[in-house]
Amino acid sequence: MSIDWDDFVLTPLMGIFGEGVPAVEASLPFYTPRGRAGFRLPDAVFDEQYRRVVEQGDGSEVSTSTPVLGVRASLFAIDPAQGDRVLIPSNGKTYRVADVQPDGHGHILLILTEAMA
Repeated sequence: MSIDWDDFVLTPLMGIFGEGVPAVEASLPFYTPRGRAGFRLPDAVFDEQYRRVVEQGDGSEVSTSTPVLGVRASLFAIDPAQGDRVLIPSNGKTYRVADVQPDGHGHILLILTEAMA
């Protein structure tokens, strides 16, 4: 028997830690795919100071801090892609998707960079 990660794990998790209030649409992140109409993300977890270790070519490692947005893959009719944009209402900033990292269980980590005005 396989686990429905989206239904049993991701949906409750996003309900607890998610950005904004689903009943207040303007508080939800607004996602705009390149060349397409944008939409609200009712389930997304934003972290402005996500830390990760990046391995360098010489074998050394560097710790970096970057904003990320965790989302459920099922919210997207078309897969998220580099260059898409997302507005985070809680801080009023717009970010560009720099990298898309699916986990294979229905969750996607979007690595973000602050978009130029």
